Amino acid sequence: MGGGFDPPHMFHVAIAERAREFLGLDIVVFLPADSSPPKFGSHAAPFADRVEMLKIALRNFPGPFEICDAEARAEGVFYAADAARVLAEKFSGARLYWIMGSDRAAGLHRWKDIEKLSELASFAFFKRAGDSVSGLELLPKGAEVAEVPFVSSSASSASARAALEAGKTPADIDPEVAAYISKKGLYSRALRGNPRAAWKIP
Repeated sequence: MGGGFDPPHMFHVAIAERAREFLGLDIVVFLPADSSPPKFGSHAAPFADRVEMLKIALRNFPGPFEICDAEARAEGVFYAADAARVLAEKFSGARLYWIMGSDRAAGLHRWKDIEKLSELASFAFFKRAGDSVSGLELLPKGAEVAEVPFVSSSASSASARAALEAGKTPADIDPEVAAYISKKGLYSRALRGNPRAAWKIP
């Protein structure tokens, strides 16, 4: 499951846990994206900090979960197909799923090396109530697709960053992650306390 995780929030963990249960996965691998100016701009925390925040966020959940730092170690641009190759080698013989939101489906056929990606992995789309998964007919022939129903959430890294930059702690950020952010001075001002009760999988 790829993403910026900038910072990681409750919805990231909820998605991973739901995918693991619904698809019967043995493990969910998180693939943090290396800092990419067009997507993350000046708000992106350093890669190492985002990996550490993910580790903290995943501590109290069953998983099993794993974090792959292949993108940070790669030379040049690292595409989803490259990540799939790395995982296919590591988990030889396993069936892989590329997990993403249903909003990504429409443009998926334009991804770099989509043919190779579809050979290496099936696509699992999180579908919120009322959402439609469009563009699947444009995928390479034989591409396998699964739809995972999920309860909608307003949690997002963008809204979390906005709150953090305003000196607040969003309820959808793990308190231990918030403490790490404060200690490292990420996203600006010191944070207010946040009760652990706010950190729940929906």
